[in-house]
Amino acid sequence: MKKDPVTEKGRNVTSVRHDEGSARQMDEILNDNPLYKPSHVLRGAILALYEMSQEERLAIIMKAAGKAKNH
Repeated sequence: MKKDPVTEKGRNVTSVRHDEGSARQMDEILNDNPLYKPSHVLRGAILALYEMSQEERLAIIMKAAGKAKNH
């Protein structure tokens, strides 16, 4: 697997696989504001998880992992 380069702007993470549910959710969020870009939404999600307690973070990540298993 090719390693993503570290640039002056930060580390480049190049892919995220979405199931139909998360792809629809991303589209809905992007439609909220024309200034949003997928990278902004993903950074916002990471920031929100980071600011949660460990218990809240665990619960939401496990919820997302459970939904991914069902698809």
